[in-house]
Amino acid sequence: MALFFSFLCAGLLIALLVIAFGTRRLVKYLEASLIAERRLLYDRSSWWFKLLGLEALIHASNKLMDNYSSHALENSGKFNQVEATLGAIQEAVLIFDSARRIEFANEAAQRLFPHGGAMKGARLESILRSSSLLEFLDAFRENKNSKRSQISLEWRGELLWFEASCTQAFGLSGAESASTLLVLHDVTRLKGLEVVRREFVANVSHELRTPLTIIKGFAETLVEDDDALTPDARQRFLNKIMNNAQRLHVLVEDLLTLSRLESRPDQFDFVVASIETLFKETLENNQSRLKPEGQAILLELDPRIAPFAFDPYRINQVVDNLVENAFRYAPDFTRLILRARLDAKQEFVECSVVDDGPGISEKDLPHIFERFYRVDKGRSRERGGTGLGLSIMKHIVQLHGGAVTAESTLGQGTSIHFSLPYRLTTEDSPVA
Repeated sequence: MALFFSFLCAGLLIALLVIAFGTRRLVKYLEASLIAERRLLYDRSSWWFKLLGLEALIHASNKLMDNYSSHALENSGKFNQVEATLGAIQEAVLIFDSARRIEFANEAAQRLFPHGGAMKGARLESILRSSSLLEFLDAFRENKNSKRSQISLEWRGELLWFEASCTQAFGLSGAESASTLLVLHDVTRLKGLEVVRREFVANVSHELRTPLTIIKGFAETLVEDDDALTPDARQRFLNKIMNNAQRLHVLVEDLLTLSRLESRPDQFDFVVASIETLFKETLENNQSRLKPEGQAILLELDPRIAPFAFDPYRINQVVDNLVENAFRYAPDFTRLILRARLDAKQEFVECSVVDDGPGISEKDLPHIFERFYRVDKGRSRERGGTGLGLSIMKHIVQLHGGAVTAESTLGQGTSIHFSLPYRLTTEDSPVA
């Protein structure tokens, strides 16, 4: 009996040791599997699994792990999808924490504000130095409402304008986090266009007001004091009214031309025509304006230029405008050269109108193609200039696919150059 009892105790002890050993192995196995995020694998014939009856436990653990992995994969997919979406949009997107350390910056933000290193982890203020942005973020932090505002910041010596919007960032599970999502839409170009529009309206108003005031003043004098005016005075007043009415007419026509060019560039009529013929007609039309002594219009034409595709009416406008400018602003020129030649690659016809007049100062030269810009404002108005001619010319040439440049030296003359693509057919014209 004692011997049986001893064997029984020994058996129980061994069983307990097996259980303890197996349990420890199981715990370690579970722990390793959880860390590695993989299912539990076991041999169904293993004696200690059978002894402990752990198949149900392993099955439940695997089911739990499957659910966890599925949920993790789903969340990872959602995050990747969100990240890809934010990366694809054109606006700069930044996500930062409560300390304003950047957690995420999309490709647009990294292109717009190249940091020289990883933006993640950097403080927002170290990259975007803008008092208006900081004020905007402070206001958002106080009320947590989605806001939209225009901000400005200086970047590499240039003033940039953005429409900024802010919102509280949310986790994939839907729980609110301490992060903030900032979207910056670049409106610098729109801001510039707005300034141009205001200046344009102001300039147009001024240009219209001046001749209208003159017409109104002289017309009132003729009506109220007609009896007191001499015939010479009356004729002088009528001439003033006529000249300013003509000035208004030219201004309105130039404004309409500019508007048509900007709104309907497809109205060009491209045909295969001769630039030589166009230049010769310009010479004939202006021959009578030349002073009998000391003035000449010369043609310098490249004989290799065959008829090519352009809009003869529009290019005639360009050449006429340049010749008219020479007569208006350089009336004492001795030579006016109309030049056309092929470039080295025979891809463009390079045209020039060159005079040996008084020239344009270095300060004024970069601005001569701007609307309403006049080198000598007083003399320009007296001579009937609207300040739109060169701007119209630039538009016409650019819509042909060419470019416009200018060279000038005070006391030596001015050269206006424009290029036209050398297309021998109308099939590949930009606006056919």
